[in-house]
Amino acid sequence: MKNYLVTLAFLFCLPLASKSQIVQDNFEGNGTISNWYGDDCTINRPFSNPYPLGINPSANVLKYTDNGGLYANTRFQISSKFDLTTKSRFSLKIYVPSTSLTGSQPNQVSLKLQDGTLPQPWETQCEIIKPIVLNQWQTLTFDFQNDVYINLNGGSLPPLQRNDFDRVVIQINGENNTDNVVAFIDDLIYDAPPLPVFNQLVWTDEFATNGTVDAAKW
Repeated sequence: MKNYLVTLAFLFCLPLASKSQIVQDNFEGNGTISNWYGDDCTINRPFSNPYPLGINPSANVLKYTDNGGLYANTRFQISSKFDLTTKSRFSLKIYVPSTSLTGSQPNQVSLKLQDGTLPQPWETQCEIIKPIVLNQWQTLTFDFQNDVYINLNGGSLPPLQRNDFDRVVIQINGENNTDNVVAFIDDLIYDAPPLPVFNQLVWTDEFATNGTVDAAKW
């Protein structure tokens, strides 16, 4: 009997990426965000990167200066609504020098999604808070599909079931305080979670022997 070498392949079919919003800014003049705004704080962009080291040697950043504003934050708004079912992650790089801080606020960054068409957009906001380390560049990711989130209005739907968000608010070291903080922000990107990688072989059979298939396997 002839030997036949049979190759059995399992193909994992992944959905094609759909057309979706491009929302990003690296403060080098080629971003898609043109309406950054500072609430109760000042922002400067582009600002020469004072700490071009580690993961962020780029030339320019956004400088965020909170000189005691109770609800200081920086924000931007897009012309459509975010589709969180397609892309649920926001990431950014941040550097906060310890010498810029006063008070005893927690070292953290809050990213909030709001409906900018409302008279008081914060009333229905959804928020993710991440801790930060001082005196170094770090990348933070806010994933509204997988991270723990806070709905300011307890009756609001989970973020992936909503289609009213068009504003992003970034707040550093909390709100409702008069403490100072300076921060440098770079490489904000709105994107999708990475696709899973199927690279672990769990079972194989080469069918390289004479006769019928192995009944213990088939």
